[in-house]
This record gives sequence, structure tokens and C-alpha cells, in this order.
Amino acid sequence: MEFNQLKSTWDAVKTPSISAIEIRNMLSENKHPVLKALRKQLAIEITGWLIFIAVYYSMLDGAVKPLWINLSLIFSILLPFVHNLMGYRLSKNLIYGDNIQKSLRNFLSKVKVYAIVSIVSRQIYLVGLLLFLTYGISLNANKLLFLIIAISCFLIQFAVLSMIWKTRLKSLKKTITAFY
Repeated sequence: MEFNQLKSTWDAVKTPSISAIEIRNMLSENKHPVLKALRKQLAIEITGWLIFIAVYYSMLDGAVKPLWINLSLIFSILLPFVHNLMGYRLSKNLIYGDNIQKSLRNFLSKVKVYAIVSIVSRQIYLVGLLLFLTYGISLNANKLLFLIIAISCFLIQFAVLSMIWKTRLKSLKKTITAFY
């Protein structure tokens, strides 16, 4: 397509007229569809984990396990909350600088930190849950095999999550670099 054709096509597109009030409403935190979906996901997860924390003590024999095992389980469950809150905050505040280039660089550095928190918090959560569920169990051959498989799955998940975040960050960095 030649430049003149592209320009005439661009000029022919009619943009919808939206008032400043409508734009302000769309950008508000309560109306933004992505933030609304994140808040809904966060509420569902918090409710589920609070129910789990409320019943684990009696249903999963938390009462007979040492305090440090119970605290490690609660700590490992709280980490996904921190991760989700960081993700919400990152999605909510997208402008981190005086100009767009500085803002994009700052955003990339914040996404890098978020990626590390995402990977580490998930692994700590899984280790804490596994520690709680396996504490005090006498291991026979079948249980040991299951434990080895579970740990292998954790390592595979760690590798996959690392590759996914590495690809995302590389793509984001490439997009930001192309913007300059």
C-alpha cells in the first residue's frame, strides 16, 4: 500500500466522539475492565484461601503439627496474596516517569521485579504446602516416589515459569527498544 493510499484510508476512518467525562470514567479504577477482573480474581482467591486457613487446623491435622509448620503454611499461603496485590498495583499504575521513555524503562524494571516475585512466591507456596502435608508421615517406597515426582514437578514448573517470564520480558524489552 502506498503512503498516499494509507493516508487517505487513515483520514477516512471516523473516530467516535467521546466526551472528557466518559474518558475519565473509563480510566477510573472502578470502571477499568482489566482492574475489575483483577479485583474479582483477587477476591475469589482471598476468599478461598481464607476458608482453607479457617478449616486446615482441624481438617488437615494442623492442631497436631508443630507451630513452625503451621506458620510456614500460613506464610506460604500469604505469598500469593502479595504477588496478586503487586500485580494489581502494577496494572493500576502504568505511568512511572516524566516522559514516556522514562516511564517505559521504569515499567520494565518493575515488571522484572514482579517476574522474580511471581516465580519465587509460587515455589515457596508449593514447598510450604508440601512441607505441611508431608510432615510427620512415615515414608515408604510409594510415598517416596510420590514425593520425588512432586519435587520434579516443582522443578519443571520453575523452569517453565522462568522461560515464560524470560520470553515476556524479552518481548517487552524489544517493544520498548523499537519504540525509541
